[in-house]
Amino acid sequence: MNYVDPETRDLLAAEYVLGTLSGAERRRFERLLSGDRDLRDLVERWEQRLNPLAESVPAEEPAAHVWDKIARQIALARAPAAPIREGRFDRLWDSVGFWRGAAALAAATAAALLLYVVSLPQSFAPEQIAALDKRLARIEDTTKGLVASPPTHVAVLLDKDQRPMMTADLDVADGRLVLRLNLTPPRDFNRNVLEVWLVSPDGTRRSLGLFPSERPGTTTAFVLPHATAEALAQAALAVSLEPRGGSTTGEPSGPVLFTGSLMPVAL
Repeated sequence: MNYVDPETRDLLAAEYVLGTLSGAERRRFERLLSGDRDLRDLVERWEQRLNPLAESVPAEEPAAHVWDKIARQIALARAPAAPIREGRFDRLWDSVGFWRGAAALAAATAAALLLYVVSLPQSFAPEQIAALDKRLARIEDTTKGLVASPPTHVAVLLDKDQRPMMTADLDVADGRLVLRLNLTPPRDFNRNVLEVWLVSPDGTRRSLGLFPSERPGTTTAFVLPHATAEALAQAALAVSLEPRGGSTTGEPSGPVLFTGSLMPVAL
């Protein structure tokens, strides 16, 4: 596929935001995202374009037994390892309403793209419309998969004020770690970058790489060796502020800005 072609890039960005890219195609696009700022800007513009449409679509409530099952599994998944200070976000994470809203947003986003495609100008080439129609045929199955097939592990990285700065999805099977920055840390990024660390239960820290941007909404993916993904499933993530190029010591050399432990998801 020609990833330089502007129309192809724009179409892929739209599909990525919607969630209709799957399997190897999605992983390949996420690898491109980590090193292509212009492509990340395209993704952000599609998010800004589709979110208002999604908000205007009525939510569709799944059956009550689905939420009962989710609530039971979340309760089982929260291991009583070490005492954790409960804050506002902890209560939100345990809320069944929170997960209902997440599923409703997935369905609403699919409907929003349908509205967008209907309003496309007639100047679009027939083959582009045909390509979009083909993708739309998979929307229903894809959005169902978003609820029924979550990552194997998730994490919310909190700062010292208990703000949810970053979210993480880990799929141990394929070693894919997807990180999304929710808020910009109040730091100087003219000469500094964010670096992501795996923190083992014994306190050992290992760099997973640099996060590409300090802009909220930035999403990137790391493809980890299987052994590293398995280790991460039993560990925590931390993000530190480092000089450009990252730490040269093998340990965080700047302040650790936010952290969060991985939690298994079993639905």
